[in-house]
Amino acid sequence: MLFIHCYHMPPNPLLPFLFLSIVCPLGLGSTAGAIGINWGTMSSHPLPASKVVELLKSNDVSKVKLFDADPSVLQALSGSNIAVTLGIPNSMLPTLNSSKKAAESWVHDNVTRYFSHGGAGVRIEYVAVGDEPFLLSYGEQFHPFVIGAAMNIQTALTKANLASEVKVVVPCSFDTFVSESGLPSEGHFRTDLNKTMIELLTFLSKHHSPFFVTISPFISFQQNKNISLDFTLFNDNARHHKDGHRSYKNSFDLSYDTLVTASSKLGFPEIDIAVARIGWPTDGAANATSSIAKTFMKGLIDHLHSKTGTPLRPQNPPIETFIFSLLDEDQRSITSGNFERHWGMFTFDGQAKYHFNLGQGSKSLVNAQFVEYLPSKWCVVNNNKDLSNATAKALEACSVSDCTALSSGGSCFNISWPGNISYAFNSYYQQHNQRADSCDFGGLGLITTVDPSVDNCRFFVELQTSYSTFDHEADLFLWIISLMAYFQMFIGFHVVSSQGSVSCCLSAERKGDVLEDESNPISDFQVSSESNMHMVLQLLVLDSLTKVPNSNRSRAVSLITYMLLQTPNVLPSEPAGFYESVMTKMEAPFEELLDTLELPVTAIIADTELKWAITMEN
Repeated sequence: MLFIHCYHMPPNPLLPFLFLSIVCPLGLGSTAGAIGINWGTMSSHPLPASKVVELLKSNDVSKVKLFDADPSVLQALSGSNIAVTLGIPNSMLPTLNSSKKAAESWVHDNVTRYFSHGGAGVRIEYVAVGDEPFLLSYGEQFHPFVIGAAMNIQTALTKANLASEVKVVVPCSFDTFVSESGLPSEGHFRTDLNKTMIELLTFLSKHHSPFFVTISPFISFQQNKNISLDFTLFNDNARHHKDGHRSYKNSFDLSYDTLVTASSKLGFPEIDIAVARIGWPTDGAANATSSIAKTFMKGLIDHLHSKTGTPLRPQNPPIETFIFSLLDEDQRSITSGNFERHWGMFTFDGQAKYHFNLGQGSKSLVNAQFVEYLPSKWCVVNNNKDLSNATAKALEACSVSDCTALSSGGSCFNISWPGNISYAFNSYYQQHNQRADSCDFGGLGLITTVDPSVDNCRFFVELQTSYSTFDHEADLFLWIISLMAYFQMFIGFHVVSSQGSVSCCLSAERKGDVLEDESNPISDFQVSSESNMHMVLQLLVLDSLTKVPNSNRSRAVSLITYMLLQTPNVLPSEPAGFYESVMTKMEAPFEELLDTLELPVTAIIADTELKWAITMEN
């Protein structure tokens, strides 16, 4: 039985227009044919922002797309002269569509605050409204809000006197446009998007903004048996695809011209196009390898720099192209495939997976320098123990850590048992900062200083980050409560195990300089977590989080998420559940959110002031 304890926080009168936001900055430049890179930060142990900016500079990268609004990232980019496009998450589209004041607040907090007027600020060039809001798997949930949100952001930029320097765009997914026959000449936008696309293209043309789009040759190759690997990799010997009198030599041109046809059919044949995402993964699936990725990247860069364009747009390549991605991210959703965590040209620690000329001055990729790691220790299976339960323990470890390299076609797929068990144990051990108790696994784990890596299967050692200073759960929870007090946040959670359940909430408020706890669940939770090895943690974040200042909210969320994942003996539910909780204002969407949790909700216990919770209970 799942109980959710909710506590109410009175609204903060100083923050009447602040709302929930996990900002996903993106990046473009203004030079025709410019090449930039996506920088994602969905990592359990992210490379410090200052190191990443050094990495970008070392490789002559002048344009970047970001996927969160961590103030440390924007501060690191300040004064770097690297062009940035800020993004707005899909969850904010309804609010921005309905409220001009909300749009003005967002622009103030995220554009005006950091914008460089030729000084030491951030070179913000675009605001991307939504992150692929038309993705087919989302259905139509965001369709009604995109254009209104874009218009309100445009109005807010005009009011802030930034409209002439910052453009508004809407990133569109690779499945926004289709051609059932595979021929570019028969390309069109999905029928459910025709009206919205006319509105979007009209808006973009009016404000001289480009059409942002994802092109994914890797996924096209996976899904279409008529597309060969050679055709996808720009191989000169690949069989050409004929479309009337036009001949296509590669998958990129085929997809690009399908989009050109689709926009032309709606009356916009000359719309500028920027490729917002394109890349090739290096692990987690068949044909996802570093060598193939190198071949693809070299072919793509050579093709772009040749400026030959495509059959429908000769000598007119995309105005910008953003490689996806800079670094591997072990926290990315793997709903569409295990390869999703391996798009990086660099490993999670900033080391190049392959070398090629990015075409911006460097002949070879330059690695991140002076990276700080945890000690050279690994967790492996103890072969002297009874391993009959080892597979079950490994599955538990993989449910909360990254084991995608073990999947079919992955770099560690071919290592034999129990080597794959050791990989799972080590992944969990590293994610938990090499704590001794995170290599227990019922006595099956063994800490070693001998690198267990085999051939191309790398048993990694995690990065040293500020998170790893919390070695004990008491420090962890005290830190969380302190953080919540600072940001005036409340979190309710429930723990279920085979030996019973514990329900409690973390809440605190700051009164002057004194931290006063409304409840103290630490001791009860510690006893429970230490005595149970099979626990599931479900989390809900109350709408008080929406009062957190926008500039601090993203970092607060990521830190709390990470800290809770470090609690010993706790197996969290799908991390996206926590993310969705944060992205929800807990009113109208509350029931839908509860339906997505792994464990069924059978009861709600709430503060009597939370009227919506009482309604749900009744």
